[in-house]
Amino acid sequence: MAGTSTLTGDGPPEAPTVLRPGQLGTLTLDRVWASLRTLAEVSRRPGFDSGRIHRLDFAAAGSVSPGEPGRCPDGLWVWRPGQGWQAESPSGDEETLTLLDLYLPLCHPHLGCRAVAHLGQSLDGFIATASGDSCYVTGPENLRHLHRMRALCDAVLVGTETAACDNPRLTTRLVPGANPIRVVLDRSRRLPPGLRVFTDGAAETILCCDQALVPQGRDRQGQALVVGLPCRDGRLDLAALMEALARRGIGWLLVEGGGTTVSAFLCAGLLDRLQIAVAPLLIGRGRPGLRIPSPERLADALRPSARVVRMGTDLLYDLDLTGDAWPEVAQCAPHTGLARVF
Repeated sequence: MAGTSTLTGDGPPEAPTVLRPGQLGTLTLDRVWASLRTLAEVSRRPGFDSGRIHRLDFAAAGSVSPGEPGRCPDGLWVWRPGQGWQAESPSGDEETLTLLDLYLPLCHPHLGCRAVAHLGQSLDGFIATASGDSCYVTGPENLRHLHRMRALCDAVLVGTETAACDNPRLTTRLVPGANPIRVVLDRSRRLPPGLRVFTDGAAETILCCDQALVPQGRDRQGQALVVGLPCRDGRLDLAALMEALARRGIGWLLVEGGGTTVSAFLCAGLLDRLQIAVAPLLIGRGRPGLRIPSPERLADALRPSARVVRMGTDLLYDLDLTGDAWPEVAQCAPHTGLARVF
């Protein structure tokens, strides 16, 4: 994410962090990214108590200790109940704030499995050509962001068509960070076993299909574990999927595509956040992004709070679908009526 910050009056931000300019120090972006990965890992450790103060000092090998923060050296982060992670450092820049605005929500502990979705689309609303070519709609800055999202989430999910057409790896090869668990939806269990996610061994992989298609002794697809789910109206029950993933310890799920799958999660009310990256590209005819029921009146359309982040020549719309706009930080952040475009 490059570029200089500008301000627009397009609407109030719902910032997921209480950090403000002047608090972040002269940390390099690589160090900030390493800090975010560690914060996410620490928050998900068994026994992490979000109801008391924790201190994490990167200068002390990532140690975490309870107690009131005293002297705050560069590299010290503090977890405060009801407020979240905060950096205790003397200064900062806008590009660092961008990283924190986007990614700190994924570093907070919570119960169950929550989902964030991402789509990259053209100006005219398509995620691929009519033939299915989607490499690549968005530019390298947004692709790097997508790999960061993979690194911070516990699992990444794609639907049948995306797996078949793109044969994706779903790894974090563009950024430092562990590969997430890969989840593939294939209700009819028709995907070929030679796809990379089933054969490359790069990460644990789960194939989800109709539970009627998982007889005893057929719970593997290549190297992937096959998990059966109930179906509803001819589709996999996504609520049952989220419960199954939560039982496996998956806290954040990244729904990466395609448009039909993201639309299904949105219509089921299972997304906390939806990110749509819009590229300066005109396709003319192709595969649409979101496909959701349309209201008769604009007043009834979904208009969530949003932040806009510039990523090279792409614009990322980061939409909050929770309805409470991260209340643990909204009560602490000043209401400026401004949204940043980086």
